[in-house]
Amino acid sequence: MKIKLTKFIDKIRDVIPLKLRIKIGPFIAYCFYIFNIYFNKNRKIPIVLSIDETINKIINDNLSLIRFGDGEMSLIDNQNLSFQKTNPELVEKLKKVIQNDNLNLLICIPGIWKKINNFSGTAFWFALHHLFRYGEKWKSLLNLDKIYGDAFITRPYLTFKDKSKSNQIFYKLFSIWENKDIVLIEGEKSRNGVGNDMFSKVKSIQRILCPSENAFDKYYLILKESLKIDKNKLILISLGPTAKVLAYDLFLNGYRVIDIGHIDMEYEMFIRKETSIQKVQYKYFNEINERNPENCQDPDYLKKIITTIK
Repeated sequence: MKIKLTKFIDKIRDVIPLKLRIKIGPFIAYCFYIFNIYFNKNRKIPIVLSIDETINKIINDNLSLIRFGDGEMSLIDNQNLSFQKTNPELVEKLKKVIQNDNLNLLICIPGIWKKINNFSGTAFWFALHHLFRYGEKWKSLLNLDKIYGDAFITRPYLTFKDKSKSNQIFYKLFSIWENKDIVLIEGEKSRNGVGNDMFSKVKSIQRILCPSENAFDKYYLILKESLKIDKNKLILISLGPTAKVLAYDLFLNGYRVIDIGHIDMEYEMFIRKETSIQKVQYKYFNEINERNPENCQDPDYLKKIITTIK
């Protein structure tokens, strides 16, 4: 019944002009939010750990981690992203990953199912719209008796009004790879950790660079190169939706994998005490359409690159 309601809403949405949707959409989403929070209290919602609980579980149980967010849901809904077009194979693989039940792999989803009054203005309204648009689609894919982690572990700064715990969260997350040999699989223009101390305490770091856009087009080549990595090394992946599929395949092949997502961008904003995403030298930030950053010729960065996949 709820899926039918969602399809009905989608049909209504398709015939309403965009300008009108922009004006009335937030109001409608807010009404749905208030109804669900204060009047529909018996509704079945996903079980999502807090950010602290999520990080503690990863550390204490030595888990691998894959995060799902609005981008993956858009692709599953057959909508292209600005940096990744959808296709049936990618959609089916994403569904398979999010529905796996392996206890050594923690799936994280957005913690937006209860009160989100602690979200900052932009994040609050984005979450309301996303819930209104995709809430039932999320629940159709999830096991509502399963415990999920909070995908916001990699966005602990800009998302929230209270930023007093951001520093603690960042460094607790960084402790996952402290004193470890790591391989970072990332977009060729992402340059995670360049110019900051995110990886200052690792034992060693190597980088595999992949296409910044439509990385899934090169998926099997990326997987082939990744499978050459020593299984004693911790793999960190920052590669959009392709990261979810790659992390899962590597996990099944005996690797420990952490999907770090946007954490570098978030950490850069924390360091600068910014309240919105700003350009950072050398770094690709899709959220502000910064897709052609300067080339990075830092010798220390360049010598850590072991493979570049075009």
